[in-house]
Amino acid sequence: MTDFARKLATWCLTACIAASLGGCAMPSVLSFKGDKVKWDAMAFSASDDVNNNSPVAVDVVFVTDEAMLARIAELPASKWFAGRADLVSTFPKSIGYRSWEFVPGQHLDVPGDTFDRPRVAAAFVFANYAGPGAHRVRIEQFSGRLAVQLDDNTLSVSAVK
Repeated sequence: MTDFARKLATWCLTACIAASLGGCAMPSVLSFKGDKVKWDAMAFSASDDVNNNSPVAVDVVFVTDEAMLARIAELPASKWFAGRADLVSTFPKSIGYRSWEFVPGQHLDVPGDTFDRPRVAAAFVFANYAGPGAHRVRIEQFSGRLAVQLDDNTLSVSAVK
């Protein structure tokens, strides 16, 4: 084997090893480590006096990007509803949502497959109440059955057994 061939073989072997090691590290760097949404169902219940006896818009929002999470986590519902179309059109891979409107006394069970999403950094429920307030709840559980209670001027999310 000539000196040139030996150097070429050494260079190729070094390049292959570097590519292999880099390839092993890449998936952990590029893969998203969020939670998979696997809810069985989400039950919404609006009290008889919800939103001063008026319909209330509700969004379940999915955030897949850590940078966007910081932004969404601080938004009050009024700003979410005013700017959601712009946010979603500007960042379509970072945010997704499902919307409903509830009237006083309404109950709705939404099947879990309605929320089929990739891994998410976080999920929130926003309710567009007429009164002031954040009207935002971060969802902490990504499996099982959830209950969303819409009261006069507040909302809550809890696990159902």
